Amino acid sequence: MSAAPAPSAPSAPSAAELCPDCGSPRADLARFCEGCRYDFVTRAGTLTSGTTWTATVHVDHDYFTRVMARSEPEDQGLYVPTYSPDLHIPLTRNVITIGRRRRSTGEAPFIDLDSGSEDPGVSHEHALLVRQPDFTWSLIDKGSTNGTTMNGAEDSVPPYVPVPLKDGDRVHVGLWTTITVHRD
Repeated sequence: MSAAPAPSAPSAPSAAELCPDCGSPRADLARFCEGCRYDFVTRAGTLTSGTTWTATVHVDHDYFTRVMARSEPEDQGLYVPTYSPDLHIPLTRNVITIGRRRRSTGEAPFIDLDSGSEDPGVSHEHALLVRQPDFTWSLIDKGSTNGTTMNGAEDSVPPYVPVPLKDGDRVHVGLWTTITVHRD
């Protein structure tokens, strides 16, 4: 009589599938990525066009001067940082959040303006950059306290209305922050 085969050792769990848009691990067999809402079934949102975009975050002294010229007298004691290096952030998700970290919860937006220059005029949930089906981007102000302007304009973009962006557009938030979007 032959011996029964020895039970095989359990195999090591395989690494989770990573989202091709943001790199987050896929939760079990979830249809959508928890990080960026990439659809694993239809593959919607993949960067198949070869077009990539970058956001450059810059402390803009000229913008600060314009903001201060139209501000209230109690704001006159504010000063722009003398030096803060530019940040170059690849736009790798379908939705990019712009704002400031919430210290109470630690929740941070993708573009966190509470680190580095710490612009106090930026809301916690200030704005969004949303990738469009044609791989361009739109800007949406989320009803921020101080508004969002573009390309040096005085008037804020309307809240909750997508505004199409072009290569080189400048998005102004807070007191001194300019975010320039570039098609790579």
